[in-house]
Amino acid sequence: MKTDAPKVIKLSEYKKPNYMVLTIDLVVHLENTETLIQSKMKIIKNDGAEMGPLVLNGEELNLKSVVMNGKKLSGGDYNLEGDLLTINDAPSEFTLEIENTINPEANKTLDGLYKSGSIFCTQNEPEGFRRITYYIDRPDNMAKFTTKIIADKKLYPILLSNGNPIARGDLEGGLHFVTWEDPFKKPSYLYALVAGDLGSIKDTHKTTSGRTVALEIYCDKGNEDKCHHAMESLKKSMKWDEDRFGLEYDLDIYMIVAVDAFNMGAMENKGLNIFNSAYVLADQKSATDANFYGIESVIGHEYFHNWTGNRITCRDWFQLTLKEGLTVFRDQEFSSDMNSRKVERIQSVQALRAAQFAEDAGPTSHPIKPETYMEINNFYTSTIYEKGAEVIRMIQTLLGVDGFRKGMDKYFELFDGQAVRTEDFIHAMSVANNNFDFTQFKNWYNQNGTPLLNAISKYDEANKRFTLTLKQSFPLNAPKDAKPYHMPVKVGLIGPDGKDLKNTVLELKTLSQEFVFENINVKPIASINRDFSAPVKLTTDLSFDDQLFLMANDADAFNRFEASQVVSLQIMLDLIEKAKANKTLELDSKYIAAYGKILADSSIDEAFKALSMSIPSEGIMHQEQAEIYYLETEQVRTFVKKTLAHAHQETLFKLYKSDGTGSVYKLDPKSMGQRDLKNKCLDLLALVDGDIYKSLSMDQFKSATNMTDELGALTVMINANSSDKAEALSAFYTKWKSETLVMQKWLGVQAISSDDSTYETVLKLEKDSVYDRTIPNLVRSLLGQFVATNKVQFNHSSGRGYKLIADRLLELDKLNPQMASRLASGFKDLKRTPKNLQALMKTELERVIKTDGLSKNVFEIVSKILA
Repeated sequence: MKTDAPKVIKLSEYKKPNYMVLTIDLVVHLENTETLIQSKMKIIKNDGAEMGPLVLNGEELNLKSVVMNGKKLSGGDYNLEGDLLTINDAPSEFTLEIENTINPEANKTLDGLYKSGSIFCTQNEPEGFRRITYYIDRPDNMAKFTTKIIADKKLYPILLSNGNPIARGDLEGGLHFVTWEDPFKKPSYLYALVAGDLGSIKDTHKTTSGRTVALEIYCDKGNEDKCHHAMESLKKSMKWDEDRFGLEYDLDIYMIVAVDAFNMGAMENKGLNIFNSAYVLADQKSATDANFYGIESVIGHEYFHNWTGNRITCRDWFQLTLKEGLTVFRDQEFSSDMNSRKVERIQSVQALRAAQFAEDAGPTSHPIKPETYMEINNFYTSTIYEKGAEVIRMIQTLLGVDGFRKGMDKYFELFDGQAVRTEDFIHAMSVANNNFDFTQFKNWYNQNGTPLLNAISKYDEANKRFTLTLKQSFPLNAPKDAKPYHMPVKVGLIGPDGKDLKNTVLELKTLSQEFVFENINVKPIASINRDFSAPVKLTTDLSFDDQLFLMANDADAFNRFEASQVVSLQIMLDLIEKAKANKTLELDSKYIAAYGKILADSSIDEAFKALSMSIPSEGIMHQEQAEIYYLETEQVRTFVKKTLAHAHQETLFKLYKSDGTGSVYKLDPKSMGQRDLKNKCLDLLALVDGDIYKSLSMDQFKSATNMTDELGALTVMINANSSDKAEALSAFYTKWKSETLVMQKWLGVQAISSDDSTYETVLKLEKDSVYDRTIPNLVRSLLGQFVATNKVQFNHSSGRGYKLIADRLLELDKLNPQMASRLASGFKDLKRTPKNLQALMKTELERVIKTDGLSKNVFEIVSKILA
């Protein structure tokens, strides 16, 4: 039985390292099972640090020798205990040389140096470098790196690392080498190495100042033609960052490598980004519009890290949102400028609500700047990233776009080349904007839970005065001593003619505050929290008819969309109560008519119409239930979709047939919107009883010239349990079984079916030759989708879903604890599941936490869920 809890790391106990590495020269002799690492470090005593020994981190290393200032140390000169190498009597300045070996082929954690197929690659954020060699492996230890890579020239003709190549040549025995030098100081988590027999595409970018930067994207041979969208996205990113923030790239070469086995989406290693292949490889036949959109976003995100993450990095891992929240905000702005700003904003908020709001309300809730952790890998969360981005967005709202740019300029002026804290970023924003007072705003960094905002309006017709009362409160899981937030609330007052009477930003700083608007000649309807200006849960005193009015008239695209979601959500929550009582379900006629107006409105573009057609997901409805009724939620959602489909089938069919994309595939916002609208219509038409639309999905599937339409049709057939789904799944498999990225889609669409057969399907798919549990993308596609999306089958009354995932996460924990902990997070709704399910879920969680050798990754998540 597991009895010892992992150590809790606390922000309050932060201390500077006793020593700092100034330079490190690495020689890496690559071999599959015994790679030799030779490091030579110049180390100095850290000014201001407490006196103490030199402590180096190291995991799964075979130490060969330690040499200090040319003298080989004996066992009595150092202590090697657990994951630490300690030298007690180190001088204030010295050279340290270490030799050790590692086994990349056996490294299935995908941290440090490992093999992805035939490719050597690295992943060192947050603490992977200690799996390569002994080092002060923390972000506030910044050094200059030089790397000499030696490998078999035939097997590994491409040898890459950070910085610029400064030497290369052939060696005896069929070996060759390349030496790379990075002129910029960096922490070890930004170190990268890649070796393989790779294909590539190359291009250049000319910076605003006239420098020419070489651009290179590497991939498995045969996939070169799928890299062009990634290359164009990179060039757009570089140009955008120069135009928007005045930031140019600072090395002579920028490289991206796509690998299949990768825990994350991508990694911003200085000059050598390593990417999950899903975020590089794309063509119209094998990638959906969403894939293309995601590639552009992630390429931008990792490039933008060059300044917000690399040039200025985190002092410690508690500051993770300093680089991630800021960079997510930057990539969201980039995507908005490259595509449709209103669509990007709505999609970003949808993602925030689906993942982060649920996280913020659950057992793993934490502020964007946490105070403790057991395993830092568990804090690469939607809170740190997406909520962190919303906090940055609020700063821009408060300061204005120009003021925010001034703050960014000051940030780089003050802290370039340093490892800093969130307070330093706020300081730069403040001093650049007349010492703007962020004292209260900092509560966003330190308090967890999604704030609640209530808006009450009153109109005094006699005095032509409109009063808006805003009240903020805290969720039940917020800190007991929670303090009011400083939140910017964008507000519009809309007249009966649908035009804005006022459009302003209110700053709410107290628990309750009145805002008075004079000279308002007609009673307005208030549009609150426009553009989702504050990441809150909003309630208002608006009536059903008021919300319908906003759906039709609000000038703010987000709130027009939001009104449709508010109305839909309330209707469906009411229907769930009826379903629980086995009452007849009936959909409000006003709602049906309002939905029809959205479909018929020719003034809104296809992308916005497709979004507005969407009704709240099961996950969003679950968030509003004190006790989650999985079956009733799915029943109601299907009923609403089916009712709307029957009522508006002629309009839906007309919209479906009006798809104007033609036979030529175009990757632009309008064409993407048209395809999205077409597939949304198909999804609804498949629910219409009778044979009139029965063949639509299969016809589209067979005639599709792009993956968006092909996968869209397949998904519809599976969700509608079409009689054609088996034939379609078989045809899809036969056509695409050699394409790993496409097979991930094939696995995923089957895992999310709410049909009772899905459990057996998942077991069967695990045995298919395309599935490999050592590849995170495949695990995410099958088991991850089953847990996160298929709430009906994961929460099956037999408990079989719980047992399956508990079994699999225990198996994965021995290989890849990061992936195992992600699966463990699927149990987060324990306390809100019905009592009979709670008992079944708790049995599995207690079995997991009592397992010998359980990783701290899984222990931290499961212990919080059970607490």
